[in-house]
Amino acid sequence: MTKSDNKCKICGRKARNLCISLGTMICSSCCGSKRGMEITCSGECQYYPFSIKGYDLWLKIDGVLSQKIMKYVVSHYDKEEFENVIENMLFQDEPTEHTIETVSGVVFYYLLFVKKDHQGQSLASKWKSQEWQGLTNDECMMMNCRTDNSYATIIEIQKILDHQAMECIDLLDSKQEKFILLDRNVAASVCRFTQLLTWLNHYPYFSRVANNALELTDMVADEFMEALRKSFKKESRKQPQLTIKQYLSENFGSFCRFNFELAQERTRAMLSRMDVHHCKALYTLEGKFEEVKALFDKYPEFTTQERDPEEEHCPGAYYYDWLRRGASKELEKEMPSFFRHKDESQGVGIIGNVSLYPDKLIVETFSKQKYAFAKKMIEKYFKKLVTLKKEAVVDTAKQLANRIDKRDEDFSIKEIMPIPLEDEQEMMQSFYKYQYEKFLDEKIPALNGVTPRQAAKDLSMRPMLIKLMKLHLKGIEEQNKDKNLWLNIDWLLDELKLHELK
Repeated sequence: MTKSDNKCKICGRKARNLCISLGTMICSSCCGSKRGMEITCSGECQYYPFSIKGYDLWLKIDGVLSQKIMKYVVSHYDKEEFENVIENMLFQDEPTEHTIETVSGVVFYYLLFVKKDHQGQSLASKWKSQEWQGLTNDECMMMNCRTDNSYATIIEIQKILDHQAMECIDLLDSKQEKFILLDRNVAASVCRFTQLLTWLNHYPYFSRVANNALELTDMVADEFMEALRKSFKKESRKQPQLTIKQYLSENFGSFCRFNFELAQERTRAMLSRMDVHHCKALYTLEGKFEEVKALFDKYPEFTTQERDPEEEHCPGAYYYDWLRRGASKELEKEMPSFFRHKDESQGVGIIGNVSLYPDKLIVETFSKQKYAFAKKMIEKYFKKLVTLKKEAVVDTAKQLANRIDKRDEDFSIKEIMPIPLEDEQEMMQSFYKYQYEKFLDEKIPALNGVTPRQAAKDLSMRPMLIKLMKLHLKGIEEQNKDKNLWLNIDWLLDELKLHELK
């Protein structure tokens, strides 16, 4: 390499890196001050903050720029005015730390890009007219991208590409092609087909959510979208130039609250219909302990279980899982088809558990249906050997609904399933394969009463089938993420010719 080759072709100073866009050596100063503005940078350049390879640099720049944005916005609004905007944006009566963080980020975007003064100018447009005073080249580039297209929207995750990248679509913009979203926190927490209400920014080679995104759960997504479109249609009659993204941005706090309250309402309604009860029955032993134990050993539905080392163990006690096996399989006739097992290769369901002590017997189930069946079977099997002394039935679903009403931020709908139906990976794989083989030829209400196999052959039914399968795939991937089950139904998508969902 000659001395001239080691000089920056722009300013003549000592060059540090090869600029793959210019095909020549360039110094750090020229790279930093001209990239993206005077130099059309390649998406393969690791020094370009708006390429995927330069994402770490983008994060660093964004951290500094965020502080500058905060100072600029605060300098144009007094404290009372600023607090009023935050209060109007809050969508919980007793907001959590996550909510406050989300709203705070949105408020700065709202005040900077959406709110207009009496002359119809946004704060961002004023700053831009001042040539982004106080910002570096990269920060100016970042602000130009945000000013041109920074709105609230609803996105759907199509694929998780790696630890930070996702392929997404914008549900409020049918003309926009799929785009790459970069966000490590989001990538770690979502599954395919998750829908997110968020503020979105597009950059040259990737997109980024501007603050914490809020999930539209499966229970509320359709109703939320319908309400948004209906409300926008009404407002657009008054403002013909208004877009749905602008409308959502201007009313972001209201729609966040609507999503939050709608989810609570639907969850309460679901819990009110669920048989989720913690039931316990205490029996005293009237016969000999050995006689009672011999019957437990006789019937196939009772299998001994190891006591958790951390749990208190009573000397001379025995602990059993009560499975839907033998005569106890009769219960499945009263259960939905999804929970029925043709044979044990598809898994064995659980009724409850039993603790046998030298002087008593305790039966525990997690639904009133199973509890009533268990009491009937105890009476049939043990007759006069045991006597029901006392019992307790706690409505767990009602307790969880009360926690919703009290705005318990630790509440999780997953708590309603205290005991998994199957907990072995191999068993679950077999169970799901069996259920989805039946699913292909079952008449599904969500498909207007036709089977998935029939719907796959009807072009008019295809959108409904895709929507249904997205829900199934999302549920399976959530199971995989939570329990590391590695469930896969690609074979089913092949059967239905839904290759776009793989």
